[in-house]
Amino acid sequence: MADNYDSENTNLVSSPSKKEKKKPDWSRFGLSQEQAKASETSLNTFSVDKNEALYQHTDGGKHNELFTEDLQLSHKPWWKANFFISEPILFGTWDGVFTSCLINLLGVIIFLRMGWIVGNTGIWLAILIILFSCGVVLIVSLSAIGVCERCNMDGGGVYFLISHVLGGRIGGSIGVIYCLSQAAGCSLSVMGFGESILGLLGSSNAWIARGIATAVVLLLLGINVAGVKWVIRLQLVLLMVLFFSVMDFLVGSFVHTDPENGVLGYLAVNLNNNSYPDFVEGESFFTIMGLFFSTVTGILSGINMSGDLHDPFNNIPTGTLSALGVSTFLYVSMATVLGATCTRFSLQNNYMIAEKVTSSLFLPFFFPYINRPDNYI
Repeated sequence: MADNYDSENTNLVSSPSKKEKKKPDWSRFGLSQEQAKASETSLNTFSVDKNEALYQHTDGGKHNELFTEDLQLSHKPWWKANFFISEPILFGTWDGVFTSCLINLLGVIIFLRMGWIVGNTGIWLAILIILFSCGVVLIVSLSAIGVCERCNMDGGGVYFLISHVLGGRIGGSIGVIYCLSQAAGCSLSVMGFGESILGLLGSSNAWIARGIATAVVLLLLGINVAGVKWVIRLQLVLLMVLFFSVMDFLVGSFVHTDPENGVLGYLAVNLNNNSYPDFVEGESFFTIMGLFFSTVTGILSGINMSGDLHDPFNNIPTGTLSALGVSTFLYVSMATVLGATCTRFSLQNNYMIAEKVTSSLFLPFFFPYINRPDNYI
């Protein structure tokens, strides 16, 4: 019995060695023993490197990321690499924020009413109105920038600011009112554009103006549906027209005079006569300030671009404050030029006096009309 027990234990101990896999005969495949060892070594090295790479894409080896091998083959996430989803087009400080703010700040008021404002308030009060209005919107801009810097602002624009400051419920109600006000402002702008074109055509048919306004609304809708990149392209074109219009105005004030329309050129007598206020009947400092203040209300248009910016944290402050500084300089320059070159009577009675100052009649006459609807693109 003892002999049988020893033989069984011997069989149990020796059984694992019997179950070991036999080494393959590499000579049957035309490989030598050295080549077989080299191939096994390379395979083991590759498996170790691959496991280390996979381990780097896991949470400490606890959780294996889905599509980890796809991440090794491409720098794009798997959902973009597999389904070919296009990346959004983002803009920077100057093409995204600065352009949007400047286009909205330099509105139709400075072309059609700046001379009338200077004719009533005089140069010094006009500059005071400009600085006061720009100071108010500067405070608003700094407040909005402060909220943007303290919150992770990706999109939403003005609604994002309102909802974070006042809460979701109040922000939602104010956001609806804000959208309705923008829609109403757009309708008024395109109707004004249609009536202006109707006056150029020399017609009195109101349906023509309504048809032009409807066509402009559809055009703006198509531009917005096409994508924000087309909006920016159109704004860049309008900004170029604006630049040439302002330059034509400033250069024309030195080289062009029109005594029949009250444009006498730079004279000391004009500065003396137009330095102090002379309000027409029914107007006052506050009514004229209310008229001009509507020009600077587009200061938050750059913040509305927050969802299409590379770095809203840096783009919004730089672009917004730069646009406000440039527009303030242009406001003061145009008020001073008109007061120094035109008579008081022409400033108070000719709304298109800025056109008479310029050396070319086309660009300053063209921009006030295209500026009305483009603010709502």
